[in-house]
Amino acid sequence: MLDTGLDPYNRHIRNYARALLIGLVMFSLGAFVPTPANAEEENNLNQSGIAIHGYDPVAYFQLGKPTLGDSSFTAQYEGATFTFSTEANQSTFMSNPGHYAPAYGGWCSYGVRVGKKFDVDPNAWKIVDERLYLQLDQGTQLVWEKDLQTNIEVADRLWPNLKSVPVDILGD
Repeated sequence: MLDTGLDPYNRHIRNYARALLIGLVMFSLGAFVPTPANAEEENNLNQSGIAIHGYDPVAYFQLGKPTLGDSSFTAQYEGATFTFSTEANQSTFMSNPGHYAPAYGGWCSYGVRVGKKFDVDPNAWKIVDERLYLQLDQGTQLVWEKDLQTNIEVADRLWPNLKSVPVDILGD
């Protein structure tokens, strides 16, 4: 047996303290891992779980304008239900949902850039480098576009830490 210089009682206390510390660290890390209960916070959804206020994400890319979806054509992606104006758009989305889903879970892109989660106006949008960005409103869109690349870079850095935080903590 290895002599640690500790009597059996102190060795027991040290081992207990080590186990307690490891347990607390593991619990702390687990508290910040997204779970089904808080994964909903990652997406901007209405009370029915619909993303983008029911607008068709594929239409932004293909028609170049916001188009209200039809509840007959839906798809699930990362905890959100998306609606589509046509069956073809539904199929297009399902073939590559990560491409068509809005950035930052559909929260206001500028809001994410400043560490907040704001709802969006589906009419305040822009596609940059094949990625759909939504904004709170037209005024916010103008501010966001003044330094577009920097705003995207900052939001991209912040989003991994913000996405699981409840909106009632990050919203206004």
